[in-house]
Amino acid sequence: MELKLTRQPLFINEPLIDQKVEQPIECDALLPDYCPDIVRILKCSVAPTVTGRRASPGKLELEGMAVITVYYISTGDGIAHGEYKVPFSRIVEMKADHPAPVLSLSPRVDYVNCRAVNQRRLDIRGALVIGVRATGSREEQVTAEGEGMGLQLKREQADASRLLGQCARESHVTERVDLPHGKPPVQAIVRVGAAAQAVEVKQVAGKAVIRGELTLHILYQSAPGEFGQLDYTLPTNTICELDGLTEESVCDVWQQVTSVTAEPAATEDGEYRCLSIDALVESQVRGWQPYTARYCSDCYSTSNLCTFRTRTASISRVCRAVRETVSCKETIPLPEKAESVVDLWCEVIGAEPRSESGGPVAALRLAVSMFARMEDGQIYYFDKVLELSHKLPCDAEGAALEARASCQGCGWSVSGGTDLEIRCDIQLCGVLLCQGRAALLEDIQVDEGKAKEDAAPRGLYLYLADPGETLWDIAKRYNTNIDRITQENPEEQQAPDRRVLLIPVL
Repeated sequence: MELKLTRQPLFINEPLIDQKVEQPIECDALLPDYCPDIVRILKCSVAPTVTGRRASPGKLELEGMAVITVYYISTGDGIAHGEYKVPFSRIVEMKADHPAPVLSLSPRVDYVNCRAVNQRRLDIRGALVIGVRATGSREEQVTAEGEGMGLQLKREQADASRLLGQCARESHVTERVDLPHGKPPVQAIVRVGAAAQAVEVKQVAGKAVIRGELTLHILYQSAPGEFGQLDYTLPTNTICELDGLTEESVCDVWQQVTSVTAEPAATEDGEYRCLSIDALVESQVRGWQPYTARYCSDCYSTSNLCTFRTRTASISRVCRAVRETVSCKETIPLPEKAESVVDLWCEVIGAEPRSESGGPVAALRLAVSMFARMEDGQIYYFDKVLELSHKLPCDAEGAALEARASCQGCGWSVSGGTDLEIRCDIQLCGVLLCQGRAALLEDIQVDEGKAKEDAAPRGLYLYLADPGETLWDIAKRYNTNIDRITQENPEEQQAPDRRVLLIPVL
């Protein structure tokens, strides 16, 4: 009987890029005409966003925008701000070509320096660090079955996940909201903090339907030296299309705010008691489809000379998607001589995974920023970095965490006049991923003209199995069929432990 081999698809997910690149930012900025003069700079913040991605042979082209906001004390003793948008572009080399890599991009601020050249002009210098991870998926046909010419195959199977791809969609949120009853009218907007998160995700044929929330925290000036705070939650709805996505797929959903503005609007009585909200929310979806990977890792022929070679491949399996809210409560001392907190906000500036027994841990760095009014009535900026950690229980040994984190909201209260109690909700989104190595058979050849000469004589043998020795090892040593060994020893498991076995050689 001639040799017949059956092949099945195996999906290989391979890393194309995993590095961090530095991107300088520079801005020589003038204050807009409507902004008051600078007396003292409080804080310069940078919000980087990658707005465009394009893969071409051997490289990945990124385009982005760094939104720089400078908060300062103005000539009217209030807090004013100027906003500047600095575009940037970056080319990152890929070690292999892929038409549609799945990207995980995490831009963050490395440092930023801002100085007032004069009352109307700013000199801003800094750098971003962009974490770039690109993964490509390719399909290979591997040997899964075979028969003829006495061929014996060591068949393997493993739970695996096929990387379906990635989809990014931007949704526009516009809303006119009223100030709550009792709040003073808006004179000027000082700061707008925004965060987005997916609340519910439904997976249908080729689509992810995302219901989300956009949360806003707004600091505004109601009169010279007087401030108010507003909080709103607005609904968002997005549909991302991804070929192959089903209800059984593992879906990683991440949302971020790429731009947001809040402008005062007058009511019929002429008071500015409304706000016009305009925001862009980007939704990113990555999908994996579970399947059973079937392949062969070893072979021999009971009748003829058999030659083959193997190669090693990586098989990925997504254990589960991660979408968790980490609630933290920390107490820090109030700045010395601080009388009150004008505003406080939190930002995740680092989320690094580390492996531990029982499941990976996300090590989080949370930057706490505040405007505080001092005893002399002046307002100053203070910040502090908190180190947090969150464990994700997982039964799969060696599971690694791929995730991003964002602060979805925070609150504070003064305790005892000296301590500041901070409450913060951090959303962690990503996947728990296991990587396995598999030996794949290649180029199996059975020489019909060369019979095996070192085969054991026919008969029924008694064999004392060594610890850890498998039935496949024994069958290959005796040049017999593993199914016949199983028939003669029905009580044996795949790995006999020093048991006496009957080995038929026919």
